[in-house]
Amino acid sequence: MMTQQEFQQKLTAVLARAEERNLRIEKGEVERFFDGEELSDEQMKLVFDYLLSKKIVVEGYLKAAELPELSPEDLRYLEEYEETLSVLAPEKAGEKEMLLKRLQAGDSAARERLSELFLPQVVQAAREMYVQEVLISDLIQEGNLNLLLALDELAGGMELEPGAAERRILQAIRQGMQALSEEQKDVRHQDSRMVTKVQDLKDSVAILKEEMGRKVYLDEVADFMNISEEEAEAILKLAGEEVPPEE
Repeated sequence: MMTQQEFQQKLTAVLARAEERNLRIEKGEVERFFDGEELSDEQMKLVFDYLLSKKIVVEGYLKAAELPELSPEDLRYLEEYEETLSVLAPEKAGEKEMLLKRLQAGDSAARERLSELFLPQVVQAAREMYVQEVLISDLIQEGNLNLLLALDELAGGMELEPGAAERRILQAIRQGMQALSEEQKDVRHQDSRMVTKVQDLKDSVAILKEEMGRKVYLDEVADFMNISEEEAEAILKLAGEEVPPEE
């Protein structure tokens, strides 16, 4: 039976191999590292998920929980988009490395083909970083935008080894998607808070009307809710309530 130390050594070796290949490794190759160790399917999934957490692309593996979370619209978009990518010419051995060198040397013509070669990795990143707050089409669009920006940055005279240049591009893609996700989460949170405020205001107006037996005024609602009259007025407009200002 494999000891904890032996397991850690093999995991370190897998990470090193993936880093040699620009943060990519095939699912089957990972499994071969652990041949004979009698790891269960669930244990292997934990290994794959660990690699994903380290930003390693495990080709041939997707977390089982990811795709079912996609809405039917997202799934349909993803299928159609991947179908359009299937017509692109497949990458030739060493092609990406050669083009990255040419791009940094000032050959702007290399940019278009490089963008094509990275498109499948944008899709892979979008699958891995999908959250319910963001459409997968928006994630892919944001990833593509940051891909182009990263290529432009490299074309500006940077001097990186092809492996480092590729890691920089993939990092830019993921960072763009992460920023979009956080932005949308914040928007959803603000929207949720506003809905709560609208309901609180409606409840407050109803309480005041019942207590006073008359119509209530803006300053009274604001005081009751401990907010400014300006904020109360803004919420009133959303709530559709008609509360007159103090006469």
